[in-house]
Amino acid sequence: MKILFAVLLLLFTSKSACSQTPYMDTLKKHLSLNSTPDTQRVLLLANLAYVTAFMKPDSGMLYAQKGVDLARKIGFMKGEVDCKRSMGVSMWLAGEYSEANELLLGALKYAKSINDSSWQTDIYRDLSANNRDQGNYQEGLMYSFKAIELSKFNKHFIDELELSYMEAGAIYQEMNILDSALYYLHQVNLPDNPNNDGFRGFNFLMIGRTYAKMGNDALALKYYKLSIEALAESNNTKDMVVVYNSMAKLYKKENKTDSCIYYAKMGFDIAQNASFKKGLFETSLFLSEIYEKKDAGQSLRYFKIATAAKDSMFNLQKTMRFLNSQFNEQVRLREEEANKLSYRNKIRTYLLLAALGFFLVLAIILYRNNRHKQKAKAAIEKSYNKLKSTQAQLIQSEKMASLGELTAGIAHEIQNPLNFVNNFSDVNTELIDELNKEAEKGNMEGVKTIAKDIKENEEKIIQHGKRADAIVKGMLQHSRTSSGQKELTDINALANEYLRLAYHGLRAKDKSFNAKFETDFDNSVGKINIVPQDIGRVILNLINNAFYAVSEKAKQDVAGYEPVVIVSTRKLDNRIEIRIKDNGNGIPQKILDKIFQPFFTTKPTGQGTGLGLSLSYDIIKAHGGELKVETMEDEGAEFIIHLPA
Repeated sequence: MKILFAVLLLLFTSKSACSQTPYMDTLKKHLSLNSTPDTQRVLLLANLAYVTAFMKPDSGMLYAQKGVDLARKIGFMKGEVDCKRSMGVSMWLAGEYSEANELLLGALKYAKSINDSSWQTDIYRDLSANNRDQGNYQEGLMYSFKAIELSKFNKHFIDELELSYMEAGAIYQEMNILDSALYYLHQVNLPDNPNNDGFRGFNFLMIGRTYAKMGNDALALKYYKLSIEALAESNNTKDMVVVYNSMAKLYKKENKTDSCIYYAKMGFDIAQNASFKKGLFETSLFLSEIYEKKDAGQSLRYFKIATAAKDSMFNLQKTMRFLNSQFNEQVRLREEEANKLSYRNKIRTYLLLAALGFFLVLAIILYRNNRHKQKAKAAIEKSYNKLKSTQAQLIQSEKMASLGELTAGIAHEIQNPLNFVNNFSDVNTELIDELNKEAEKGNMEGVKTIAKDIKENEEKIIQHGKRADAIVKGMLQHSRTSSGQKELTDINALANEYLRLAYHGLRAKDKSFNAKFETDFDNSVGKINIVPQDIGRVILNLINNAFYAVSEKAKQDVAGYEPVVIVSTRKLDNRIEIRIKDNGNGIPQKILDKIFQPFFTTKPTGQGTGLGLSLSYDIIKAHGGELKVETMEDEGAEFIIHLPA
């Protein structure tokens, strides 16, 4: 890996000042063709200027100026603005920040006038980067978030959104807000292709610098190397200067002076050859600091170069021009907002007047109808109170019916282990009498045999006692008043438990009742977040209905009919499915759309309130799920519950 890295460094430094990318070759090839229309030539020059700016800003300015001249000659306004935007980018990279700001703001104004969202997004990012390099981080963030907002609004601007995230992350890195920096930088996932190498290299560089500030030198070095690999392919000399300078600082921290000076000089040479003033200032100032104790002459030389570069970038005249351009832009934005506000206020005034007229007419109509409504109100309230009272009584009746069924099931479940306890206790009493007789006879072998039997019976008593205890505890847990709090619940165990309780509850009420029940549980379902008491109530109600349906069909003495209820579960993509199927008479199509309505029931009077399915439907909806039914007359019905996984 180290050998490959060294080769990349050598290749880059040997070709960075003069080489070009295949994309640049293509642009130049089209420019050389006499058949290329002039409008197309202007756009080609704008693109060539933009790409070249990252290798050598002076050359980028030359291409941009040629494009401006040709665009003016043929009257191609859009092409002229596009070239000025590329010239603004070249100015930014050359450290001419105020000129860059003016050119980019002019391009932005034109892009807004023709409502070109993609172009506006690109220019906002350019303005953000121009402000970032000057340390105007708040202004830079404002522009980067405008770019993000536009990119989100236009969903097809996928790359623009990622590049806007990258610019915001770069500014947060400069501001030392490192968590936010990593958040935005890691949002960037550009495809690995030559057109994206420069952007990917810059993103790796910013991630590396963030990790370096966090003290994670190993990760920082890893991303610096990834950055160099990508930048070497794109010939992005501007960012390569920053990478070398960042690596030099990393090696200085590790007291590796030779490596530190080596990479710092690499960055210095590229910045000097390509006329990157900011890079030249940073690398020469860093070299001056390194040589301060090592070589005073070299330290002074690099300090003078740094001073000259700084003066070139930040003299008073340029600063004033930049501030003026920023001020003018702020004034323009405020005027724009004032005009929008004035227009909105007019619209609101007209709407308010229209609304006042409408409400005046409405008030007259309401006044005339008010007397009639007052008379009807008393009658409605009386009927409503009566309905409310009836509803409360029916709900209480439904609860008591469910409680009776559940209690019967619990009693049957507990009776079984209690029978074992009683039987084995009686047997032990007899065995103890026999043991005493054998002991009186002095038959120790018989005593031992009987004692062994007593011990085995005691173990069975304990076993069935614990079983009864577990049943009681489980029932107590499920009989608690629902708090409405969701908890992780094993849905297979819950369904199995209520299936048994429903069956034994019906058997306890009607000894002649008999039906076969089956389960088909998906073990991958696991636990889901539900209110177990509520979902248990739904499952119990649906299973009771299924047993009722097969019981009613069994009474018809259909030849060869065997009543069967099947409960199954399945894990789907993002939900859990519970199915409760019976082979009863099914539900007639004419009433199928009414079964979830409150108080609708097909059971004889006194056997059902018509609230069970309605309450079940509401409980499932409250869990964000769905309850539906599939049925065929004379063949059965299947209720299907879907719950979020």
